[in-house]
Amino acid sequence: MEKAYQPQKYEAEIYAQWEKSGAFAPTDDPNAEPFTILMPPPNANADLHIGHTLTTALEDIMVRYARMQGKATLFLPGADHAGFETQVVYERRLEAEGKSRFDFDRKELYQQIWDYVQANKSKMEDQQRRIGASVDWSRNTFTMDPHVVAQVYRTFKQLHDDDLLYRGQRIVNYCTKHGTSFSELEVEYKEDAGQIWRVRYPLTDRADEYIEVATTRPETMLGDSAIAVHPNDERYVHLIGKTATLPLVGREIPIVADELVDPKFGTGAVKVTPAHDPNDFEIGQRHNLPSYQVIGFDGLMTDCPKPYIGLDIDAARTAVISDLQKQEFLVDVKPHQHSVGHCYKCDTPIQPLVMDQWLVRMQPLAQRAIAALEAGKIKIVPHRMLKILFQWLENIRDWNISRQIVWGIPIPAFIAEDGEIIVDIDEKGDQIERGGKVFQRDPDTFDTWFSSGQWPFTTLHFPDGNDFKRFYPTSVMETAGEIIFFWVARMIMLGLYVTGEVPFKTVYLHGLVLDAHGKKMSKSRGNVIAPMVLLDKFGADATRMGLVAGRSAGLNQGFDEKRVEGYRNFCNKLWNVARFSLMKLGDNYKPSDIALTSPADHWIAIETNHAIKQISDALNAYRFSEAVELTYHFIWHTVADTYIEHTKNELNAPLLAHLIETCLRLIHPFAPFVSEAIWQQLPWTDSMLISEHWPNMIEGTKKDQAKLFEKSILAVKAKADSEKALAAAKRELELKKNHQQILQNKLANKAFVENAPAALVEAEQAKLESVTMELQELAKTIDTLQDSSSSQN
Repeated sequence: MEKAYQPQKYEAEIYAQWEKSGAFAPTDDPNAEPFTILMPPPNANADLHIGHTLTTALEDIMVRYARMQGKATLFLPGADHAGFETQVVYERRLEAEGKSRFDFDRKELYQQIWDYVQANKSKMEDQQRRIGASVDWSRNTFTMDPHVVAQVYRTFKQLHDDDLLYRGQRIVNYCTKHGTSFSELEVEYKEDAGQIWRVRYPLTDRADEYIEVATTRPETMLGDSAIAVHPNDERYVHLIGKTATLPLVGREIPIVADELVDPKFGTGAVKVTPAHDPNDFEIGQRHNLPSYQVIGFDGLMTDCPKPYIGLDIDAARTAVISDLQKQEFLVDVKPHQHSVGHCYKCDTPIQPLVMDQWLVRMQPLAQRAIAALEAGKIKIVPHRMLKILFQWLENIRDWNISRQIVWGIPIPAFIAEDGEIIVDIDEKGDQIERGGKVFQRDPDTFDTWFSSGQWPFTTLHFPDGNDFKRFYPTSVMETAGEIIFFWVARMIMLGLYVTGEVPFKTVYLHGLVLDAHGKKMSKSRGNVIAPMVLLDKFGADATRMGLVAGRSAGLNQGFDEKRVEGYRNFCNKLWNVARFSLMKLGDNYKPSDIALTSPADHWIAIETNHAIKQISDALNAYRFSEAVELTYHFIWHTVADTYIEHTKNELNAPLLAHLIETCLRLIHPFAPFVSEAIWQQLPWTDSMLISEHWPNMIEGTKKDQAKLFEKSILAVKAKADSEKALAAAKRELELKKNHQQILQNKLANKAFVENAPAALVEAEQAKLESVTMELQELAKTIDTLQDSSSSQN
């Protein structure tokens, strides 16, 4: 073996060996217990980030452990087309080239993005190899593979046939920059130091009387269709059913009563603009109010009085406020802190706009998911996240699955001019003719979460695929806690709806990887850590262990590169332990039966058995950080620093060989490359470690013999501690003597004693007395430590 472990010399070759050997594929043994993890498909448009590295490390630990236990282990890789995310990335690329998406028709733009994704997807997959993901690449799945799209279409039709899907005018969260709608989960809300304006609306039949309305968005008043008050608000009961005149527009609008109004907000009277506010949309539905859209999908004013048409939202607000003031409708304006939705990609304020969308009725799906969770069919780690999941499911809203983008899975629906809809999942064209009518394909694509929400059964080829029959429900879904609603909850609901079974038995949620100061990583902050840089510098094993160690389920925690550096040192320690052991055993060593012949042998055998159990228990309970640290402690301190160090001149060869094997088996899930590199240099093995079993216990141990070794270790440790304490006490004694001499010299100085304030002189005398007493105590301590050292010798 070389003197030091150099990851770059081994990792690529070892991974190629694993992949070529077929070790990543599940065993064909029909009696083997199945264990399945489906990789959360990373976006195919970019490099992996540090969170992906943590995800892969945690999943690969579970998979390698299960494989060593003899389970039929399937770790299935994939990539997500990431509809909106990918189109945004590609549009930025076009912008850098001085181009725009509007320079191409839909088919041209789609093909360009497809080519771009395919190139990046292979790059991302190679990065997974570098991390050591032992995935079955023969089952690699892309969210736009034909069998995935086919199942997504079947699910859409099933929802449609079961009346769980509808298309209609609904208010959506719309980004005017990117030209698409979002689900509520994808909107980022930020506190805005805005303002609230009070505006007078003249009563129609009483020209000299007004009702005052409070608003935070005066530009939308051009689209008002009513004023709403609470039915029990005594200030306005007499006005319910009356009408008012809309300032600047002149439209007569009714005053309605609705319990959604908060009497404590503003004046207690609010304007109702159904086309531009979700709550107003609900009020409009209840009171059959007309809807006037005055903000277009391009973010410019439209269908409103001529002076405002074509203005952007900020300019329109300024103009409306100015005109209200000129015409004496504006009462006052005050600062008002409120939450405003923004696009999570470009930070543009979200515009609530009404448009035709496909929505899924979520209540029936959520109730089934709640029942499954209450029955304990899915374990959530950490358990506290279960309560949060319940709260979201119990208050769920219908899900908008339409996206106004090119890149994605087209919605298989066709619409006639009169609004009639046909769902046809087999038709590939953009137009069909039925019953003498022409139907055009809906131009929208599916929300990416709709296709990825079906990941567990689409990847396994539901309903007739052999993988589905063998590996569904899957064993563990490991992912980031921040997407528990986006993805995990939807997988549970759609899995139950389509297959009748939960999609996985356990959900393990990890937290965000923050920077060393506890801040969220972002390019704007300049604190992003590129995992490939860590891999180049420290190797995959150290990076994996450095990410997993010290990290608890579901908690956002900081990342310290020094931890990775520490595990790089550990990999070298393991290498050196193996190198030393092989030097002792010789190149031609052949294993033989283990015989425990000394107290040290019995002690290390008991410690080994204890370590195997502790590490196994930690892994079984998803306590990955604890498992890493236990393995580290066992190899470094128990085996290397204690057993080998104390017995290196009288080693038990069969036991030493077994210990090296056990160390490599235990560390393999966490550090697969260095453990495999050492394993393949053991003279008595011709297998690959990835295909070996989890370590077995050592039999024939005797506790009384182990106790003898413990006593000898304690004696040696006590002597070392005593010598260390004696040296420290002597150093302290010299320091105290120097301090005493300084004080004595100062007090012997006649000029100081006569001229310094009396209080200062007294203080110095007190210090001298204290130091003198401390010196006496230190002298006694040194005498005691010297006597102890003499007796130990």
